[in-house]
Amino acid sequence: MKVEDFEKQMGPFVLVLRPPDEMTQQRALQLGTKRTIALNRSAVPKDAMSLLLELDELSITTLPPLDSHDNLTVGRLPDCDVVVDDPSVSKHHATLSWDAVLSQAQVNDLGSSNGTTVNGVEVKAPRQVNDGDEVCFGEARFLFLRTRTLHARLSTGRTKAK
Repeated sequence: MKVEDFEKQMGPFVLVLRPPDEMTQQRALQLGTKRTIALNRSAVPKDAMSLLLELDELSITTLPPLDSHDNLTVGRLPDCDVVVDDPSVSKHHATLSWDAVLSQAQVNDLGSSNGTTVNGVEVKAPRQVNDGDEVCFGEARFLFLRTRTLHARLSTGRTKAK
């Protein structure tokens, strides 16, 4: 598939995540609309790009179609645009914004219990997200990838698009 067609189908960017284990999923479902809890996942590798070496085990979150200026809600509840089944994620945790004119994304924490970080730095105000950044909603770790980068990785094994 041509990169332009892939991008048209997938949108401008994707979020790559290791799917939560069954116990984590069950705890998130049990929480429902209750208070968010923190988890300690010290066994998770620190290098976000290492996720790309395990494509068979990953969940790639595609997004609803985006207009030139769109905001997507990220959280644990089903009414969010990006639902994250993780007990450390708040019901309405953060927003992701896309600006097609600038071809750029931003993340903004919505006062979540466990915070949002980009490359380990806490998001206190809207912050730009770049290709290859690690974005954490609570303790759910995502790799933010431009669709062209994902296409290049799937096509040739490279981690950066030309």
